[in-house]
Amino acid sequence: MLDRIYSQNIVPACPTLLMDNGSRHTALLMALPDTPPENWPKELLPAQAPVEQALGFLKEQKLPMPCRTALCTMGAFAGAEEQESLRAERIRLWKEALERTGGRPDLLLKDAAACPGGASLLNEAQKAFGTAFVSHSGAAAVLSALSMPALRDRSWREGITIVWAGHSHVQAFMVYQEKISGLYEQHADLSREALLADLAELRLNWLPDEQVRARGGHGCICGNLPEEAEGFRPTWILGPARACFEGCGRLLSPCGNDDFERCFGLLSGLTDGERS
Repeated sequence: MLDRIYSQNIVPACPTLLMDNGSRHTALLMALPDTPPENWPKELLPAQAPVEQALGFLKEQKLPMPCRTALCTMGAFAGAEEQESLRAERIRLWKEALERTGGRPDLLLKDAAACPGGASLLNEAQKAFGTAFVSHSGAAAVLSALSMPALRDRSWREGITIVWAGHSHVQAFMVYQEKISGLYEQHADLSREALLADLAELRLNWLPDEQVRARGGHGCICGNLPEEAEGFRPTWILGPARACFEGCGRLLSPCGNDDFERCFGLLSGLTDGERS
């Protein structure tokens, strides 16, 4: 993680709070401009009440209030009892967000409407910290992967597949010229064979959203992948469960710490926005 921060100059101009609200915990990273990255405070907090947990951590550690906060979340609905209509709602929100942003993950970084519950979480974060952004965790995962120059440059020559292998979910993003063209969301108990089969159909533009949901997943966005992307064959897999999918693509750890990969993606996206 530290090598990436130093080599790519991914350092904020002001105290920046980064939070990844996952299924098991909330990863918190406080990026401080006048502090070496190896000394940046970080912690794994309970997943529940992420804003409240973060406030408690800042107070306990006697840290300054951030000048801005970036938080990502899956905005997951309630566990195994999630209904078909709610799973379909997730994909509808994704479709609308991709249309608003043109698929650019840097713009998705500040699009709370992309994930269920994002608006209420944004409201909490703004009340607590002032300037705040909330995005879907998938956008942070893509930004983390695209922080790698070789991978980012490859996306301009041909379409690539970025897979997030999390504790609870597997997500795949079809990325061309740094823009998301299609995506897929399934649960983490997915087998390697099932993932490969679904990705093969997705790349061919014929994986039905209903089929993914019938197998317990959230669904997919498919059917409009650009022909010039040439199939999205190159695949990179990141996330804490990436070893489960060894052989499905190249395993990737952009920051060197699985628990903070999406925090790193948030920081990378914010820093890129400052430079542009």
